[in-house]
Amino acid sequence: MEVVDRYIYAVTQRLPERQRGDIRQELQGLIEDMLEERAPAGQASREDVESVLLELGNPNALAAKYRGYDRYLISPMMFESYVTTLKIVLISISVAMTVLFAMETIFSPTEIMAHFTSFLVSLFTAVAQGFGWVTVIFALIDYRQHKVGNGSAEKKEWKPSDLPEIPSRNTHIKMSDPIASIIFIVLFTVICLYSIDLLGIWRFNDGERVVIPFLNADAFQDYLPIIWILAALGILKESIRIIVRKRTGKILAFHVAISVASTVLVCIVLADSAIWNPDLIQQLEAAGILSARGEGYDTVVSIWTRVTDWLINIIVLYALIDILSETYRWYRAKTSS
Repeated sequence: MEVVDRYIYAVTQRLPERQRGDIRQELQGLIEDMLEERAPAGQASREDVESVLLELGNPNALAAKYRGYDRYLISPMMFESYVTTLKIVLISISVAMTVLFAMETIFSPTEIMAHFTSFLVSLFTAVAQGFGWVTVIFALIDYRQHKVGNGSAEKKEWKPSDLPEIPSRNTHIKMSDPIASIIFIVLFTVICLYSIDLLGIWRFNDGERVVIPFLNADAFQDYLPIIWILAALGILKESIRIIVRKRTGKILAFHVAISVASTVLVCIVLADSAIWNPDLIQQLEAAGILSARGEGYDTVVSIWTRVTDWLINIIVLYALIDILSETYRWYRAKTSS
């Protein structure tokens, strides 16, 4: 019966991956034996099934008995998702830092030892911070879920109707979506923290690289805490999607809340004129990229003076499209399930 499958699913999802297969078979056999005792002459009724499940008890408590312990920083139910997220974050950090090191080495080969030393220090720092942030995020999610679960259990007795639905194919979230988002978040964070000067107009003259930055690195430093907050919010949102792996109303509401908060923070940063390079036009002229007498001079100046408004409009529009897209996916999954 479906309720039996849901019960077994609820128990095994709270166990380590390596134990799930064996315990799934064991629990299936145990339930079948208990049902045969109650209905030896024929098919077990729904009341018999509910009686057996009530006798076995709350899936959380039964899973704890199978585990043999109940103390952990990251619960078995979330450990697989935790490891997956941690791998994505650490690999993305390592690849991004390595690419930045390679670029610096290619453009300034005479300073390779200085670049290598800086690379090792930055890589160690970034990996440690990535590991810490992911662990803290999952520990908080796990603590919150455990607290809510215990609180609801104290208020009412568990019954089979409380069992969650087994995720269907229509409501399932593809792993590629949160993985791609986490990779983008990590790359964005690494660039903002370690190589913000690379965001600009590049020119190579006699084998030397010249970068005219879009941003004022000194002023941008003041907003690094917001960059960390944005990264944490983004990874939190995608981590929950990896844990739940299905579209629900709560997941949609959380997605909307995080998207709105992140958009507001980004707009606050971009709206500060101090973060933009005040000497960009003059530096372009000095580098010979732009001429005051050229045709495109007025156009470039006009674009640069409006860049803040354009970027804010683009980001707000993207956030709206993302929210509408997620809402449509949730609605389509809900109506087709």
